[in-house]
Amino acid sequence: MLNNFLISLRVKNAYTVNQIIYGFSKLPLIGKLIPTKFYGFKSFKVISFIIFIIRELIRTFGYKLLYIYIFLLLPLTLYKSYDVSYIIHIYIFLALIGSFANTEIFNPTRDKYYLVVLMKMRAKNYIVPNFIYFLGSIFVGQLVSLILLFFNVITWYQALMLVLFTLCVKSIAIAFYFYRMKKSNIIINENKPKSWALYFFLIISLLLIGYLLPYFNLVIPVNAFYIIFVITFILGIISFRKVLTYNNYQYLCKELLKHDNIFVVNTSNNTEQLTKTSREQITLDKGITSDKSGFAYFHDLFVKRHRKLLIDSAKKMTVIILVIGIILGILIFFVPVLKQGINTFALLLLPYMLFIMYFINTGKNITNAMFMNCDHSMLFYRFYREPKIVLSLFKERLKTVIGINLLPTVVLALVLAILLFLSGGSSNPLNYIIIILSIISMSIFFSIHNLVLYYLLQPYNIGMEMKSTTYTIASLITYWACYYISRIEVSTFIFGIIMIIFVILYSVISLFLIYNYAPKTFKLKN
Repeated sequence: MLNNFLISLRVKNAYTVNQIIYGFSKLPLIGKLIPTKFYGFKSFKVISFIIFIIRELIRTFGYKLLYIYIFLLLPLTLYKSYDVSYIIHIYIFLALIGSFANTEIFNPTRDKYYLVVLMKMRAKNYIVPNFIYFLGSIFVGQLVSLILLFFNVITWYQALMLVLFTLCVKSIAIAFYFYRMKKSNIIINENKPKSWALYFFLIISLLLIGYLLPYFNLVIPVNAFYIIFVITFILGIISFRKVLTYNNYQYLCKELLKHDNIFVVNTSNNTEQLTKTSREQITLDKGITSDKSGFAYFHDLFVKRHRKLLIDSAKKMTVIILVIGIILGILIFFVPVLKQGINTFALLLLPYMLFIMYFINTGKNITNAMFMNCDHSMLFYRFYREPKIVLSLFKERLKTVIGINLLPTVVLALVLAILLFLSGGSSNPLNYIIIILSIISMSIFFSIHNLVLYYLLQPYNIGMEMKSTTYTIASLITYWACYYISRIEVSTFIFGIIMIIFVILYSVISLFLIYNYAPKTFKLKN
């Protein structure tokens, strides 16, 4: 098995490094420095090994540190308590989410496909050692992260117990999935749950229990955790033994590692499937018309016929925001102890709202729909990329994207302002106006930003696959910029004013960029 494990590492490293180098080769300026025969150089193996080591260190320590910091340390700052019982309580529910959301065995990956399906390696010889390596990286990474971030709060043996609890619940979940396979012949694919509604319900429920109960000082006592750990550890050992001795991995891989679960079989099939899915949400009523002219008419018809496709996610997000707002509003009246906490949270939330708006904004979904149902065909025509036409259509689309995103945004802004008022209000009445206007400004910024990136970096190829490394890097930079800005301690009033001014300037700059550069960049990629 050790030999098979080493082979799997080499294969995984080979295609990962190839993807990285291919991505760099597509970057402006840098790509020209990478020769086409680079893969044949002797130094390639050395570079490949270095990249492999760096990648594994980042996966083992970097990701785990970031995970513990964001999901455990940051929430504790809101409670203003670093009590060990709070840490244990939150960690338990995060571990329960990971038990079914990240199993490794039920995750169809390319390296599994290459080795088990194409290279005919025995499924068990691949899965078992890689699962042990997966658990080992979690053990080392999370143990080090917990000790580094909470060295003066929890003891080393409590950190060890928490990490072992994570490994045990993962093993228990996998053993349960094996049982389901045997009884009902259901193959679990953690990337494609049978019911997304149930999947998200479980995650949201566990998150609410994990993060909301500490507000009421309701947490799992440390002594109770010790009892839970002993029971879980015994069940985990039994389940882990089941993983090691399970004999039906070949059938599991046969069903799990189908082409559609790994990657698209071919471009035509992908295009056909995407088109079929989109058609189900398109209104084909011939009576739909518009009183506009030119490309404004063209765009207006597109929006009316694809309204369901464009606005669906915004409607769902609006409902979620309303539900959360109503729940918090009820809690203010029935749980007075939360009143001050929600008031303080509402006043300090504005910088964090930039980070939240990054995820709420549906600009990426809308541009994806625009490409699949319009630009994928129209970009073949040269006139469609003329500066005046590009700018004209960009303005029309920008109005649409902003309008769609304003639906959840206005609701979110009003909910936050109402919660602030119900929880005790603000000494400065202008804060209400600033909160509403700045959140709307954030929405407008992301609407513009997503559309600008789409036009300047056009990430999709003819097969409707996202292939732009530059676009991915730009999105990551946006993500991290939002995260770090959210950490800035500044008053609601000042942050709001800065945000409003920034959006106005960004709007003007974006129009200049689109007119001058989009005609060259807004094109189909091979």
